Amino acid sequence: MVFADDALCAQKMNLGPGGKQPCMHPGSFKGISQSMVFPNDYPNEKLRGKPKGLKIILEERGLWPENGKLLARCPSGCKGKTDCCAERIMFLQEDFLAQKPLLAEIIEKAGHKCIFYPKFHCEFNFIEFFFQPVKEYCRKHCDYSWNGLRKTILEALTSVNLKTIQKYR
Repeated sequence: MVFADDALCAQKMNLGPGGKQPCMHPGSFKGISQSMVFPNDYPNEKLRGKPKGLKIILEERGLWPENGKLLARCPSGCKGKTDCCAERIMFLQEDFLAQKPLLAEIIEKAGHKCIFYPKFHCEFNFIEFFFQPVKEYCRKHCDYSWNGLRKTILEALTSVNLKTIQKYR
């Protein structure tokens, strides 16, 4: 999936501050907003406005282990674990899990609903409840010529009852 440049994405974060990681928009932990970058009045001038990194964010959330030892990411993948590395712990945080893809953000910002259906499962797509009767009408009434199909398609689309369409919105 493609995310906005400032999206909350644990996979793009370094363990330490600064570096080539992106400046992310604020997250939230237990209902409290949390900045992902150092404030402009931070004592260390070099870090002002720079990303905090996984370790500092997890420390601020009280999620960094007491022994202080945690890898940035698992070298061979997390394999279903939940607290094996800093990236996995951050990835499973509520605000990071709630991060929407860029396409969904754009669609919702325009005032529309954005619903992603499971791949290869057209039976879950409500539009199929409209197209199924259209296809059935075409099979029954088409003479299988180009002109016949053009005429039949228009009839088929208008043949579906409005109540049937509204039922699956």
